[in-house]
Amino acid sequence: MRRVLMVVLMLMFATLVAALQKTPSVDRGEIEKAVLDVNSRMTQAADSLDAEKFFSHILNTGEESIIQNGRLFKTWAEALDAVKASFQGVVKVERRYDQIQVTVISPDVALLISQGTTTASLSDGRTLSSRFTASLVFVLRSGQWKVLHGHYSIP
Repeated sequence: MRRVLMVVLMLMFATLVAALQKTPSVDRGEIEKAVLDVNSRMTQAADSLDAEKFFSHILNTGEESIIQNGRLFKTWAEALDAVKASFQGVVKVERRYDQIQVTVISPDVALLISQGTTTASLSDGRTLSSRFTASLVFVLRSGQWKVLHGHYSIP
């Protein structure tokens, strides 16, 4: 029964996306460009170890959720604190994307998926490098694209 329900939900989602892709009022290129720009600013903030600036691009409404390596942060503040803690002992971060894709779902919702490599230089001289994958749901609020939900993991 779960499999049937999952297939039905996937078909409904695919139908919705296909219908929206045919909607002429949605300027897909402009939305993709705007979402990629916000993602670029988020990457620059993370690479600069600026958690506050990074989180300025994430909604703080109490309804957002962030998942990192299997851990669900139910609040913006909880996720911010975890990111700040993860920056301890790190002197430099560089994130490189191998693949990045934006899917426009509606005029005010877009999905960004990406994969790449993160390299971190630690204060003790070690350098760590790992692959990552991420999915971010962006929503347009008050003229700005913000992350409503993010999922970041190391495969």
